[in-house]
Amino acid sequence: MKNLLSFFLVIFLIFLNNCSFDRKTGIWKEHNKKIIEEAKSEKKLEKIFKQNKIFDQEIESKDIIVVSEKKENASWLEDNFSQNNDVSHLNYQNNKNSIFKSKKIGKNRRSVENVNLEPLVFEENIFFSDLNGNIYNYSTDSRKLVWKFNFYKKKFKNIPIKTNLKIIPNNLIVSDSLGYFYNIDINTGRLVWARNQGVPLTSEIKSYNEKIFMLNQDNKFYIFEKKNGKKILDFETFPVILKKNNKQTLALDSLDNLYFVTSAGQIFSLNHQNYKINWLKNIRDTGSSDEFGLFYSSPLIVKDNSVFISASQITMSIDSFSGKTNWEIPFGTRIRPVISGRFIFLVSKEGFILNADITSGKIIWSKKLFESKEVNLERMGEITSLFLISDQLFFTTKNGYFFFINYENGEIINYAKVAKGFYSKSAVVNGKIYIIDKNMRILIFN
Repeated sequence: MKNLLSFFLVIFLIFLNNCSFDRKTGIWKEHNKKIIEEAKSEKKLEKIFKQNKIFDQEIESKDIIVVSEKKENASWLEDNFSQNNDVSHLNYQNNKNSIFKSKKIGKNRRSVENVNLEPLVFEENIFFSDLNGNIYNYSTDSRKLVWKFNFYKKKFKNIPIKTNLKIIPNNLIVSDSLGYFYNIDINTGRLVWARNQGVPLTSEIKSYNEKIFMLNQDNKFYIFEKKNGKKILDFETFPVILKKNNKQTLALDSLDNLYFVTSAGQIFSLNHQNYKINWLKNIRDTGSSDEFGLFYSSPLIVKDNSVFISASQITMSIDSFSGKTNWEIPFGTRIRPVISGRFIFLVSKEGFILNADITSGKIIWSKKLFESKEVNLERMGEITSLFLISDQLFFTTKNGYFFFINYENGEIINYAKVAKGFYSKSAVVNGKIYIIDKNMRILIFN
């Protein structure tokens, strides 16, 4: 009996020795390596956007447009508002009045051309950063700066530093274009911990429970521990030679799946509990890249078992379970779409706006907004963000304009120049619009 037990013990140890459950090696590594290698060899490459013609026709609406109910939100804690990047229909007081303008906060001597920042709003406090590496916590209640934090030494003073921010209760997580990744106590402004990955961290920051997710400039995917920044997992995807300025986008669903888009044009679906890749979709093609061959995209949105994304010349709906394409529209934008009810609203930076059915991709209406002497691209500047607030589409432009649009047909309701230009995109919280102008002043509208 003793010999028999010894025999089974040896067999059991041999089995354990040959089956690794380590998150970076063994079963996990082989499973994902096979999927990535197949994609690299283009065995699973799905050719998209076979048309050459970009959609630019104006269509009048013949349908009844019904959007979802307005939502009240008391904070804006991360890029694109939520874990799944869905900013559907938010409440806005709709008085269209300026109710707050701060003094100039900090100095900004650098170009703001490529800043891709949204102010974060939490309990009457606004968190944002500048290109000198300063992180600010400003109280709109007391109308003063609560704290200012700069992680960087003087040797970096001549280097523009882009940062990504996310609030996790009592913590402000920061990643940057130098490869640093750190945590600031949200109340005191003191550093909790810091790590350096050596390569610029260029994606949005997402989190779930005690895990933090992001990508670096070379499309390497990371999972970190929230409490100390220790790396749990990393793996290589598809590096690119040419680098770009906009952020890679990530989103989570309610089924433990994480989706991210690389700057090489791949969409990954990953289960962040068992660390297995569900599917990988390679959508890089001549129709999804710009004139220099770089892949750009809007923020990825996960909603109703579908993934929605817009690239340079195409907008797609993808089944979130299988990765199969539901529909395609030959129209592209880098601006986050709005999905509400059974409709998706899209706008290009040049001012072409459209509404499509999210089930079929059928275009309901489309409109060219910048077509007159008074309202034109040169005067208004490029469009930078899109919202649906209190039964009207709302967007901001580079040169400091607010526009309100009829969501039923794309007609302009009204517009106004509210600043000389904007440093940030806008956030909508507690029925008010928050934005930072190019003079580094916080503006609030009700």
